[in-house]
Amino acid sequence: MIKSMTGFGQGETANELYGVSVELKSVNHRYLDLYFRLPRRYSQLEEILRPEIQERLARGRLEINVNVEDFGKKERIVTVNEGLLAGYLEALNRLSSEIGTDQPLTLDQILLLPDVLQVEEPELDITSLSELCRTAVGQALDKLIAMRSTEGESLRVDLSEKVGRIEDLIQQVAEIAPTVAEDYRARLLQRLDELIDGTTLTEERLLGEVALFAEKCSIDEELVRLTSHVQQFRESLNTNGSVGRKLDFLIQEMNREVNTIGSKANNVNIAGCVVELKSELEKMREQVQNIE
Repeated sequence: MIKSMTGFGQGETANELYGVSVELKSVNHRYLDLYFRLPRRYSQLEEILRPEIQERLARGRLEINVNVEDFGKKERIVTVNEGLLAGYLEALNRLSSEIGTDQPLTLDQILLLPDVLQVEEPELDITSLSELCRTAVGQALDKLIAMRSTEGESLRVDLSEKVGRIEDLIQQVAEIAPTVAEDYRARLLQRLDELIDGTTLTEERLLGEVALFAEKCSIDEELVRLTSHVQQFRESLNTNGSVGRKLDFLIQEMNREVNTIGSKANNVNIAGCVVELKSELEKMREQVQNIE
């Protein structure tokens, strides 16, 4: 089953020490791009969660929001950075002398100075926290993948319908193609009758001209390749795994064959089919951009 790259999932769990919640949001991307949002104190959790996600997702830009609540009653030790405070005071005293004021600093003002007070956090129980994170991200991934699978099925149905339309158009082109040379022969005879009154053209020369034209406008090879690409595309829609890049490649190849058919066929009806083929392929290309 194909999957979309758009999805959302949440997970949360807790024990007596911590509560952990994880939120995942994904959109389309050429590769798997993980962007973590978590407090600096818990930054080491990124290396724990990254392989958990990489094991289950192949493509997409994923935003991972991790929130941790510490239930522990351990005391935080608050210290004064005396060296930094002394530097602040020296600079402020120098500034006061330059502007001619002796207004003293209050405690409130001192406490507002950046990094004067430093809080020593208690040591993390990384083992307990890691297990909670794995559980929460597992829950979030389950929901994210379920959403991506649901949307992927909708994309599969839509693309299957478009492939059916492509196949119908190819059949129309295949039915028209054999008549192109004969139509050219009839037009050639008509023009010669109009331009050369009373002059005869040998049958051999006429057949040679028609044969040359038929060779130039033959699209048999392009139709065979186009049909093969369409068949591979349909088969890929019903396989598991990451097939988005393969589908995108097949659409590029289909476009290439359709453009060649349009340039070689020299027939107004085939030209109309080519326009419709390119329109359907463009719609498919837009859908495929969101498949994992």
